[in-house]
Amino acid sequence: VNNVVKHAQATSVSIRLRLEPGTFTLHVEDNGRGLAGQPEKSGRNGLRNLRKRMEDVGGSFAIGPAAGQGTLVQLTAPLAQS
Repeated sequence: VNNVVKHAQATSVSIRLRLEPGTFTLHVEDNGRGLAGQPEKSGRNGLRNLRKRMEDVGGSFAIGPAAGQGTLVQLTAPLAQS
């Protein structure tokens, strides 16, 4: 959500949480300027760190264009066992 505020120039963001047996998936979608044509900025590791954190817990990270305009980020992680 910080990246939406800081970089996307979006006017709307939606956050959805889907619970499934053993996992949860978080979708963050905005209507901002998207990723196309965005150069990699040196020293900026936010998305790379997010991908690494998800992999460290056995989850996954995906980022791409949202339907229409903007960006969709999807994080899937296993539910903690008690």
